[in-house]
Amino acid sequence: MTFEIDIGGRVRKVAVEPIGEAGPAGGRFRVLVDGVPREVDARQTDLGLSLLQEGGRSVDAAVTPRAGGEWLVDLPHVTVSAVVDGRRFRREEGRDDTASGLQRLTAPMPGRVVRILVREGDQVEARQGLVVVEAMKMENELAATRAGRVKEIAITEGASVESGRLLVVVE
Repeated sequence: MTFEIDIGGRVRKVAVEPIGEAGPAGGRFRVLVDGVPREVDARQTDLGLSLLQEGGRSVDAAVTPRAGGEWLVDLPHVTVSAVVDGRRFRREEGRDDTASGLQRLTAPMPGRVVRILVREGDQVEARQGLVVVEAMKMENELAATRAGRVKEIAITEGASVESGRLLVVVE
């Protein structure tokens, strides 16, 4: 399986091949990132993946799907937004399917609301931060998927939230 991943505007070509008895729940894989090979043991977890690289280094990643092919990936000490095969999700020229309807921002995992970065009625741009949620001892800034106006803020600072809880509505 080969695909492109865009992280922070840098696109990388990634190829993943199973080695032996690898499957959806995990196994050993050969991963090529921009042609550089690595072998990893990957196991599915409740929140995402646990990866064991050559040399014994282990990394856990919480992975949350978002709109438009975007994924929120929580790694130790850093949270990144990644778009997988973004060209598949770009709209056709002159067509604007994403401009209508409500955007409902929900908590990707259980946590605590640290900061609310907008107020009801504020105009926001695509990828503008709306709420900061602390989860797994990390602060995660959750952003708008497209431009719009904040219609509703459904939480308060300091509130505990469960996974899937509505945080902000943008129209």
